[in-house]
Amino acid sequence: MKLLSLVAACALVSASVEAKTFLFPIPQEVAWSGTTAILSKNFSFQGIQNKNLQKAADRYLDLIKKERWVPVSVGTDNTTTTPTYNELQGINFQVSDNSAKVDLGVDESYTLDVPELGGFANVRAATWIGALRSLETFSQMVEAGEKETLVAHTAKINDAPTYVHRGILLDTSRNYYPVKDILRTLEAQSYNKMNVLHWHATDSQSWPLELKSLPEISKKGAYSAKEVYTAEDVQTVIKFAEERGIRIIIEIDMPAHTASIVESHPDAMICTDVFWGPYAAEPPAGQLNPVSDYAHDIVKTIAKDVSEAFPDSVYHTGGDEINTKCWDLNEDVQAYKAKNNMTTLEVWFEWTTNFLEYVKTDLKKRPMLWEDPIRDGGDYEKNTIVQTWLSPPSTYTAQGYDVVVSNFDYFYLDCGHGGWVGLDERYHSPTQTETPEDVHNYAGNAGSWCGPFKTWQRIYGYDMTKGIEKDHPGKVLGGELAMWAEQTGPTVIDGRLWPRSASAAEMYWSGSYDRAGERRTVKQSSERFYDWVYRLQARGINAEPVQPKYCATHPNACDLNDPSLEA
Repeated sequence: MKLLSLVAACALVSASVEAKTFLFPIPQEVAWSGTTAILSKNFSFQGIQNKNLQKAADRYLDLIKKERWVPVSVGTDNTTTTPTYNELQGINFQVSDNSAKVDLGVDESYTLDVPELGGFANVRAATWIGALRSLETFSQMVEAGEKETLVAHTAKINDAPTYVHRGILLDTSRNYYPVKDILRTLEAQSYNKMNVLHWHATDSQSWPLELKSLPEISKKGAYSAKEVYTAEDVQTVIKFAEERGIRIIIEIDMPAHTASIVESHPDAMICTDVFWGPYAAEPPAGQLNPVSDYAHDIVKTIAKDVSEAFPDSVYHTGGDEINTKCWDLNEDVQAYKAKNNMTTLEVWFEWTTNFLEYVKTDLKKRPMLWEDPIRDGGDYEKNTIVQTWLSPPSTYTAQGYDVVVSNFDYFYLDCGHGGWVGLDERYHSPTQTETPEDVHNYAGNAGSWCGPFKTWQRIYGYDMTKGIEKDHPGKVLGGELAMWAEQTGPTVIDGRLWPRSASAAEMYWSGSYDRAGERRTVKQSSERFYDWVYRLQARGINAEPVQPKYCATHPNACDLNDPSLEA
């Protein structure tokens, strides 16, 4: 172990700093030692046997050296530690599985021991992915020290995610996102220990995803030739995500949200020539014909192409916002209903059953779908993952389904920005004040169907366990925040996603309750959260400010209530 000069050592010992760093998301168990160790100029990693982990280690070492983090938030924890001249030489990794696939349920647990006496820190992990998560934690334990040094706070950490599915949904159809913005989103997700990007790739407005077997769909259905994700783009995204332990779950939403197919395959579509209002959730109208063999063949070809390109074991089939009035306009659907004595909803349920079976049996994928067909009366194989956006997750765990939670009242990040359809006279306020006749511009929604804007505190207040009973045959796999793109795009993506997604990321990783059963609260997390906002910004993520900087540097000064009056 190298020794600093006597002058430098005395300077370090005479200083005192916070005993803890602001870790986000908070690990399950942290035992701070109360000391710091100096990072050696020759700091290195040992025992790495996975190429993705090696790349991550190289990235994080570069990040730590560049970041030289000095906390912005002033903590209210008065315990301090005396820095030492002990030198940390590097990290030794012991990983049980270096070939684990980035997929649903992979073990991401790890232990991290940064010793008081210096030498080598030790990471033990079941998989290389868990070891990768430890690197993020370690990077947050390092701060700028005296005399151009870097110091690591010493601690023993035992950590694992509470939920196996921790994601963001990104809609790239309503507005197009260049690949570089998707990659930056993945980078930010990795900082927050998130492990899923749910790629809602296509919708009624455009079809930007190139298909091997049906290239005409994107050629005619994309906004332009420049707004298409090629096969090479897809592989770039998948590889970048895999290196960060992130899954890409592809969603091709069907049988609604498919009007963009009409440009290339009009015979597979119905009600594409009517005004959208009565027949679709939003413009333009148009859905797949549920009783057409031709349409079924196209659906299977699309799903086969996409499932081969995306290696994840889960395939998202979509299935939301069917408008049965659209199908009722079609003579073939009416004849099919009469022949089989079925309602329009039953036609939808049958279509869904057949498609889920195709995904499971032919594509060898586990199907995932929006809750809509089950909420409206359908019943499907319980291996299907249900993504909720309206109903409490307990509605479906009680039925035996595994659930991913995306409740619009908490996790829809595009909400609160008003409406977007044209010539909407409701935004004209005759008296320019709220009246019983004019609440559209006021109240909580203020013109947004899913308003208000979801603050980080609101998101953090969601209880992932509420209503979930131990005897439910299904379980909550985790959650996703949704970034729908009617009013978002590359110019606003960072600010809309961050730092609010980080608030959910802590719930998904750390849980709504700690291991002692205590509810995690905004009060307990705020100092860490506010500092994390500044750190994300320093890492090149344009996270939206959530408070004046004054508040971070003056603890409790910006609280709603006087802290001195609290019992």
